[in-house]
Amino acid sequence: MVKLKSAFRFVRPPPSSRPPPFRRPPPVASPSPAFTHEIELNELQILCPQEVDSSTNYTRDDPQCAVPRGSVAVGDEAEAVRTEFRLLSGDLVNVTLEEVDESAPGSRRRQLSQLRRELASGRSLLQADAAVVPPAKSFRLKSLRPVRQSEQKEIYTGTPIDLRTVVYIMDFSDCRMPQPAAVTRERVTRDMLDTSASPANNLADYYTTCSYGKTIFNPDNFIVVGPVPMKCAGNIPAIPRPPRPAPPPRPPPRTISTRPAPPPLSRRNATYEDWWDLSRFCSASEQQAWERAAEAFAQAEVAKNPDDPEMQKLARLLTWRTRRRNIYILPPTVRCSWAGYADVTCTSATCSAYVRGYGSSTTPHVVMHEAMHNYGLEHAGRGALEYGDQTDVMGDYSRAGAGLLCPNAPNLYRIGWAKPLNPPGTPRFAADADGATGAWGNLTVANFTTSNWVRGLVIPAQGSRDDNMVVVNVGAGGPELDAERITGVNRYYFSYRVQNRTAGGYDSGVTSSYHRKVLVHSYNGIQSERVFGFKPNLVDAGPSFGSSKSSTWTSPFVAVRGRLGGAVRVVVVSTSDTEAVVDVCQVTETRESSCGDGLDNDCDGAADSEDSDCQ
Repeated sequence: MVKLKSAFRFVRPPPSSRPPPFRRPPPVASPSPAFTHEIELNELQILCPQEVDSSTNYTRDDPQCAVPRGSVAVGDEAEAVRTEFRLLSGDLVNVTLEEVDESAPGSRRRQLSQLRRELASGRSLLQADAAVVPPAKSFRLKSLRPVRQSEQKEIYTGTPIDLRTVVYIMDFSDCRMPQPAAVTRERVTRDMLDTSASPANNLADYYTTCSYGKTIFNPDNFIVVGPVPMKCAGNIPAIPRPPRPAPPPRPPPRTISTRPAPPPLSRRNATYEDWWDLSRFCSASEQQAWERAAEAFAQAEVAKNPDDPEMQKLARLLTWRTRRRNIYILPPTVRCSWAGYADVTCTSATCSAYVRGYGSSTTPHVVMHEAMHNYGLEHAGRGALEYGDQTDVMGDYSRAGAGLLCPNAPNLYRIGWAKPLNPPGTPRFAADADGATGAWGNLTVANFTTSNWVRGLVIPAQGSRDDNMVVVNVGAGGPELDAERITGVNRYYFSYRVQNRTAGGYDSGVTSSYHRKVLVHSYNGIQSERVFGFKPNLVDAGPSFGSSKSSTWTSPFVAVRGRLGGAVRVVVVSTSDTEAVVDVCQVTETRESSCGDGLDNDCDGAADSEDSDCQ
């Protein structure tokens, strides 16, 4: 079975200038620059498929499986493998692997090089030290063949998704990594459920508010377990199997000064199927050890007191076989360089999210960020910045404070939480009179045949209703799947964000920089969990757009083929605390040359003889 995991870490920006000479009086102390988060790695892992133990009704790893636990691809390579084979976390695959030595070119060398560059530039890892290194790439993927693909489960299709969640507080005291005393079951429960004592940005409120009620976080299907005691080191005995020929001798691994030796190339030999060491590593083997220990602990707790109502609830959750979320709260000193790590999509019996450390002001956003990876969402970027979008919890949420920062328009569309505009007069959170869901605000070339302009579109504030965006694709002749299309044209999403000054309200985490702003995102993905490689990108924000210094935004121009192509122009007519009014135009000529067709081809507001280009 395969799982794709996504992680990020916190870093401090490098200093803007060199410090003054020591002989001068020291400057007045100023606050340290805020941590920002940057991508750590995407990782494609292999592990044993799960089955149901008929004697206990619990899910367990297939006891006949002897697959080595490890990463078979990291970073761009992981994305390439996932895209080529259209893999979801939980898919069953047949793989052929070969062990590689430390000197082979691969992901580990690239990760180490990245760390060296960051250290040289003045950046440092949050609460990291020289012992934290990326996991070794123990195996090279030679071939892969999908055997069984999981059903897509995370896109809303009309029935609210009732999430089952078990939160495990992990105790690594055996490794001298205890949890802070404040991390208790009571506190975690309070932080994640919506009670009178909960913070405004609790996880339940995040889900209910940002999904417009399409995701249910029911207290009856939620429980916190722990602390879960975890042995610092251990192993899984080898399964008897026919002897293998001795491998050829390998050269000794290269060492890096001031760094510990890397883990062995394979954690599998005649004695062990796998082993872990929390004091030194944070690889797939350690992660699997956490999960096995947590599940065994929970099952033992149920067995101790089966008549207790809380234990009966826990038993129901442990035997639930569809989309059970497991959140693991790890001590802040665990040997992992990331702040959060999660399975991308949740299509198997369980999916995992790990949170390193707990209790800081960013913790609710970290938890929600990882939870949305379980939904299959990608990061929200701006330009070359992987996390550059400050309007999405999947981007840079560092300034959201105690407020909710809901996903941006394309990410909401991707999982079915929001859609393009319905016709005016359609009730909030309802389909239009024909049962359609947003087709009115989904614009293609078919909407610009009699005029280049569509005027007076009212975009409501994103928090006010779930049909809240205008989507424009001038590379498609119509909205139908079989409509004529050309490549090289971006699909643009236009939405309106308003800062909510009510604690816990929709977009209460939006900063003043994006208050009452029309946002432009590019996104070419669709509502399918098996279409990868498309991430939303924040292009601009108006009505004072940075690209034009005016209320007008225009996309790059693509050569017109027939009527397809050109550019998209948006003019913000007005804004208020509840809505924005915009005009949208398809630019088919950069300079008006078709002076007798009655169209404003260059979208400058004048057609034919009225345009100075035609005079």
